[in-house]
Amino acid sequence: ETGVPTDAYGLDQAVADGHLVPPVAISVPLKFQREGIKYDDLPEDEKEQWDSLEWSEDGTAPAAVDPEALNSWLFNQDTVDKVLETLMTKGQKVAGGDRLGKTIIFAKNNDHADFIADRFDKNYPHYKGHFARVVTYKTEYAQSIIDDFSAKEKMPHIAVSVDMLDTGIDVPEIVNLVFFKVVRSKTKFWQMLGRGTRLCKDLFGPGDDK
Repeated sequence: ETGVPTDAYGLDQAVADGHLVPPVAISVPLKFQREGIKYDDLPEDEKEQWDSLEWSEDGTAPAAVDPEALNSWLFNQDTVDKVLETLMTKGQKVAGGDRLGKTIIFAKNNDHADFIADRFDKNYPHYKGHFARVVTYKTEYAQSIIDDFSAKEKMPHIAVSVDMLDTGIDVPEIVNLVFFKVVRSKTKFWQMLGRGTRLCKDLFGPGDDK
């Protein structure tokens, strides 16, 4: 049918035709994720953590590790805190600029999601327990949390997700996406990106549409 998008309808064309909004990328300068890490650069407590990991069959830890291996083994508080700070300061706001808009953080796994949520609660204690919630297949009452997230004015306003919200969810109010994991599938990446490209009337105020 003419004018109705299909699964073969490209993002650029959909934006040009007024069916979707274009994404705007913000990069967070994270040395560890981009360059990897060297043992000698670590503080003593993290060296102990490094040494405790079984990096090879003989138990020897390498002197350096590439970014992908780093992401698999080392959760760095400073890294997560910087990402969250960037989100909270530069993310799209609603409610007259007073509140962060609906946000999905795509985490690597359940432990990573829990770690991100824990860091958020520690950095923003006035929002603790409600503003940001983990949503994975292991989360109790996950669908209830998704239903609340899908409601414009209800908390949570940040969903930290592992796979569960990558595709399929349709919440036009979503304005921020945080890719905190490697996405190897181009098709899946575009599907994930699509979570934030839906039109939403009056989202930023009367007559100020997304």
